[in-house]
Amino acid sequence: MGNESHYPYLKVMGPSSSNQISIELFPAGNGDAILIDLGQELLLIDGGYTSTFRDHIKPRLLEYHRAGRRLTKFIVTHIDADHISGAIAFIKENGPADNPSIIKIDEVWFNSYRHLVFEEKEQGDFEGKIPEIPISGGLVSAETEDENQLVSYKQGTTLGSQLLKHHYAWNTTFDGSAVKADEPLTISLSDDLRLTLLGPTQEALDTMADKWYDYLRERFGGKINEDAYFDDAFELLMEEMRQTDLEVRAARDEEALVSEGVDWVEANAVAWESEDDSPTNGSSITFLLEYNGKKLLFLGDAIPGQVVQQIKKLASAAELPLPLDVLKVSHHGAWSNNSPELIRLLQADHYLFSSNGLRHHHPHLETLAWIVKSHGADTFKTMVFNYRQGERLLAIDNSASKQKYNYGVLWPDVDQWGNGTDGYVKLTLD
Repeated sequence: MGNESHYPYLKVMGPSSSNQISIELFPAGNGDAILIDLGQELLLIDGGYTSTFRDHIKPRLLEYHRAGRRLTKFIVTHIDADHISGAIAFIKENGPADNPSIIKIDEVWFNSYRHLVFEEKEQGDFEGKIPEIPISGGLVSAETEDENQLVSYKQGTTLGSQLLKHHYAWNTTFDGSAVKADEPLTISLSDDLRLTLLGPTQEALDTMADKWYDYLRERFGGKINEDAYFDDAFELLMEEMRQTDLEVRAARDEEALVSEGVDWVEANAVAWESEDDSPTNGSSITFLLEYNGKKLLFLGDAIPGQVVQQIKKLASAAELPLPLDVLKVSHHGAWSNNSPELIRLLQADHYLFSSNGLRHHHPHLETLAWIVKSHGADTFKTMVFNYRQGERLLAIDNSASKQKYNYGVLWPDVDQWGNGTDGYVKLTLD
């Protein structure tokens, strides 16, 4: 493929004073890779898988580089493979921060091992010997595209080690410490652009630190230290732990496709069951982006209870539900990450979903039903999908349902059988 663009019909502009916002969701399978163009500023959120970077992000960023643009922020929300694998490939190939091969990056936001606090843990030289770390699934699928293949990862292969090696500005807004916010924290990037950080909280980072430390001790024994090797161990072992957790949880039942003539919204607007308890999802970097009067909320894979607390701190009861132009729905629309309370607190014009639905049936139909029912039929809303997902989502594109519940759907340029550019969608706000 080389540097050829997949999107020749999309014109990349140089820096401009336009108030227009464009949001591109790239093909990332069950993951996230989102590019936001704000005229002067350019932000990349997550990197999907290695193939996402190779086939889509890289050629797109090269176009921006040729147009005289640079990345203001590269935000890697958390360490799950479907968000971080393409980021690793990107930084590795981009090379030295002061002489990048693809595009200049002003700053990277990413929380790794060195940003966690181990106040009561043993410090010192690690007594165990870990020449290689065997990981199955997860990050493996990003490199080999075979989720069942077992591969040993060696030191220096992860995002933290690549950022250190190539001297990137890493969490410099936070003096090199963790990207975190126990209270909503507003950061101005320009006169027209500000980000209000909502998460993770220190408590969420501590939870992840404790889980990782206990898991490392169980696997290898020994003490932790400041060696760069622990950036590798942190990312890789957290991913292995996540894969183990997924295996022991009961598999989600196969969804019953809604029969013709059945109201899919009423069929799926069921009572909420339980909240996600993944420590990695709880560590997601979440933020509200405000630009020239527009508000866009990006939730990574955040846990709903944590987001609800921060939203209530951010806005008074009289200001709720919080009006948004765009909501990137948490965890690809997973039901356990989008409680009815959270959905009621946020009133968006556009709801973004990034997932092909193959591994976990994301977005869950319950989440879609609650969104459609939220705030009554007087408020029009548009659900934006970057994958068509074949028959699975056909019911929600029903004209009668759209008219009854007052919603619209934006699909990628592909038909219901997958012919076309599936996995990519662009939303433009004027």
